[in-house]
Amino acid sequence: MPETKEVNLSEKEAKLRDFILNDSMFKVILKIGLPIAFFQGLNNLLRILDAFMATSIDSTAASMVTYFGQMNLIINALGLGLATGATLKISQMYGKGDYATVKKQISSLFAFAGIFCLALLVIVAPLATPILRMMNAPAEFITLGRNYFLIELFSTMITIWNAIYIALERVQGNAKRILYMNLVAMAIRLSLTAFSVYILREGITFIAISTLLSQSFIFVYGLYNLMKKSDVFTISVKEVSFKRKLLWPMIGISIPIMIERSAFHVGKTVVNAMITTWGSLVVGGLGISNLICGVSVAPQMGMQDASISVMAQNLGAAKVKRVIEAFKAVLVINVIQATLFFLPSFIFARQITGLFAIGDPMFHDILYAIYLFDVWSILALSAYNAVMALLFGLGYTKLTLFLNFCRIFLFRIPVLLLLQHFTNMQEEAAGFVMVFSNISVSLLGVVIGIICLIRLCRKHEISFWETAK
Repeated sequence: MPETKEVNLSEKEAKLRDFILNDSMFKVILKIGLPIAFFQGLNNLLRILDAFMATSIDSTAASMVTYFGQMNLIINALGLGLATGATLKISQMYGKGDYATVKKQISSLFAFAGIFCLALLVIVAPLATPILRMMNAPAEFITLGRNYFLIELFSTMITIWNAIYIALERVQGNAKRILYMNLVAMAIRLSLTAFSVYILREGITFIAISTLLSQSFIFVYGLYNLMKKSDVFTISVKEVSFKRKLLWPMIGISIPIMIERSAFHVGKTVVNAMITTWGSLVVGGLGISNLICGVSVAPQMGMQDASISVMAQNLGAAKVKRVIEAFKAVLVINVIQATLFFLPSFIFARQITGLFAIGDPMFHDILYAIYLFDVWSILALSAYNAVMALLFGLGYTKLTLFLNFCRIFLFRIPVLLLLQHFTNMQEEAAGFVMVFSNISVSLLGVVIGIICLIRLCRKHEISFWETAK
């Protein structure tokens, strides 16, 4: 086809592609992963600051911010699943050197995502109150937080588009651009939130508006970058195609990820609904505990995201040994990082949790009891996140769905039911069930990861024990 000859890499793209396919794998993972890991950690820290500033309103406001944040993550997970799955296929084609197909994939993906977001908005927005009731949200949350939820919903639609753009920048290895762009967005969000809470003395609705404006900045910046370029990673109406042969491979591999990530957050919402029997402060305590631990776990997720595209590109280029090297690199990095973060998090647990319950000793006692268990998840998830990166990189999205299904619906919800009905544990049960499920799924994930590595080595006639060194 003539268009194949016209699509060429820019000098910068060619250099980054060669770096990913040929340079030292530890160097590749660190160079691409560290800025993304740093951003993920800051992003989670920003969510904590939202909750922290909400405590300046009252403890109920802080609980609502964490609760509704979890609700919107369910919808956001659909878009993130689409971004992860679709860019796996794009990465493989990019690794193969089929740039014409890559360009068509990108334009078609953004068109599909626009239709997808619009459809979600039309369906979910009118049903906001019934959905909140169905999820057993506390009555005061529905009354006071409905507008917050709706504004966050609009932000989520933009975030889905942004997630695809960021994933494409990750494929190219533009980690620093991702970091700088998100730092500006964070600065916008944090300053506006602080202004609304401390100066205007407004409620949580203005926190949601701050999020919307910061995500809008990324949307405009991303659109500018995608429209101004004339190379492979650009969007063009002429390149849009909804043909099954082009679009379905991206959607098909994304569906298990979309289900997996949404089910994970649905499960967390179910857990929130179950623990409302102990009061709304326990719901808020669990949410804030998850956010605090997330500051340590989020960088692991950043390394995971970076390594997925690296693995997929090398797999597309038939460099299987480098796929295994990437897995080993992210595993070692995650375990070291988790250990370094866990120690101060555990030692200063009372001081850290005290920051979120100033003037409210009862809320602090609840939060501290939950966090003492939850903090061990930092260590438990380090190996798990590396295994998930491997499974995503190999395109085994059904296995990632299976693992997260087990995490929530085998190791978490049933265990919480047992604790509620057969023990005297109360708020501490919420923390215990988190670490129990995370340790259990990590052990299961390691077993599955080893099996997948053995099969991969056999398929390509590589010695597993040699690669394991």
